[in-house]
Amino acid sequence: MNGPATTLAHSIPRARLAALVALMLGVALTEGAGILALVPMLAILGDGAAQLPDWLQPYAANIGIGPLLAFFVALVAGRAALQYALTLNQQKIQFALIDTWRSRVYASLVRASWRTLSSMRQSDNISLMVTSIDRLGYGFANLLQAIATCVTLFAIWAAALWLAPALALAAVVGGLVVIAGFIPLKRRAHVLGTLLGERYGQVHATLDDGLGAMRLIKSHGREAAAISTMENGITDLRRAQIAFQRATARSRAALHIGAAMLLAAIVAFAMAQGTSLAVLLPLIVLFGRSVPLLDGLQQAIQQWSHAAPALADAQALLAVTEADAEPALPPAPPVVPRGAIALVDAAVHHRGRDLPAADHVSLALDIGTTTALVGPSGAGKSTLADLFGGLVEADSGSLQVDRRALHAEEVVRWRGSVSYVHQEPVLFAGSIRENLLWAEPDAGEARLASALREAAAGFVFDLPDGLDMQVGDAGRKLSGGERQRIALARALLRDPALLILDEATSALDADSEAAIAEAVAAMQGHRTILIVAHRGLLTQLADRVVHMRDGRIEHIDDRRRERA
Repeated sequence: MNGPATTLAHSIPRARLAALVALMLGVALTEGAGILALVPMLAILGDGAAQLPDWLQPYAANIGIGPLLAFFVALVAGRAALQYALTLNQQKIQFALIDTWRSRVYASLVRASWRTLSSMRQSDNISLMVTSIDRLGYGFANLLQAIATCVTLFAIWAAALWLAPALALAAVVGGLVVIAGFIPLKRRAHVLGTLLGERYGQVHATLDDGLGAMRLIKSHGREAAAISTMENGITDLRRAQIAFQRATARSRAALHIGAAMLLAAIVAFAMAQGTSLAVLLPLIVLFGRSVPLLDGLQQAIQQWSHAAPALADAQALLAVTEADAEPALPPAPPVVPRGAIALVDAAVHHRGRDLPAADHVSLALDIGTTTALVGPSGAGKSTLADLFGGLVEADSGSLQVDRRALHAEEVVRWRGSVSYVHQEPVLFAGSIRENLLWAEPDAGEARLASALREAAAGFVFDLPDGLDMQVGDAGRKLSGGERQRIALARALLRDPALLILDEATSALDADSEAAIAEAVAAMQGHRTILIVAHRGLLTQLADRVVHMRDGRIEHIDDRRRERA
């Protein structure tokens, strides 16, 4: 089974990984070679070739200080260039990883079935995509840095072994002992990473709930309670962050103390052995350079351990959404029913609920008629609307169009023939035109104007900017009734075979409700309309009123007979 690092590495093109490895090796080799170049320079500046190691003695006569200095500068410049390229490469990999996983998670949510999506807390998904995946990308960048550091350490210790095998071997063993001491800290970082992810999720959920319920909070005088809840969440988040920083600071202090003790012991041993300064000083440089590298290594490993749990969260979400993904279908002409749209013995059971949301319901919508579903909350009205609209596929029974049952891909394709208008209209920040074209990007001016007039939204033409008026965030610059009529116009722009109005006027004032009811009345006879409501003007327009309770149809009032 792949570990987190391997799973993430598979998200990166092999060519980019190969370039990364090559740059790591280049940086490591130039650093080791640059420090080794100090040996002949120190020997020449000191007692001459007598201080050189045996392997450099044959070249002593041909080495001058000028070429050595030039070689040293070239190595440093080359390493700087390679390090620059390595840093950019690592940054690009980090961003590509974040973008890949964020897009994958978002796409999996968009493609998941509505039944799965409606059971999720969307603030958790936002926290995952915004915070956790960013943390994951940062953690993986630290893992790459840890690998680069290991390569550089290997090159440095190889150079030290070349200079003085016994001293270097002792230093390597001591360094490995120091590194081994940080294994418990890695486990602790993983635990703290999991806790921090939970705390971020809680803060996102509190923000989402609070900002969405701002009117309720203010109308009930609960401002202080809302602020307190948010502050408590932030306090818990900060505690988790400080716990991680505390663990990190302790580990850094322990590393520096252990490395200083190791370096002091090696220098004392080298001096006791009579090691020449031409060798000892570069060794000290090599070992001294190892200390910050080891520090950076343990920091990077801790950051990776801290971020790795975010991958488990992303994979858990993907496991649910991808397993329940709907087929991605190519564009196709909308289905145009000629007889009736019907549910036949349709049943839906939601997880965690004892009673079915739809209990073997059979109901036909004749083309050109208006049907209203009424009943108490939880009666199954919205479930029936979702079945007719193709958002939910029945656990048993079927959705039929002109007496032909639709299955799987056909149910998804049927949505192209259906338009919804919900209780809370969804408008996007932008102009009225952009909100309408969101449903039908190719619609011309004539179609836009026709849809607005049919939806009783002619007020748009009297606005100073007309269709180009900016509606603000979630349409806040418009009244509730205006937003709903624009949402209705957007739905009509698709010329749907079935128009579903789900509590479309329940939150509106009487004038706005009357305007929409007048628009719906004008559509009757040439549009098939399904109304979900408790009461109101729209239900009075219906040709049939279907009374529901506990997922079943209790009885149907057929007003067509009364009107006849």
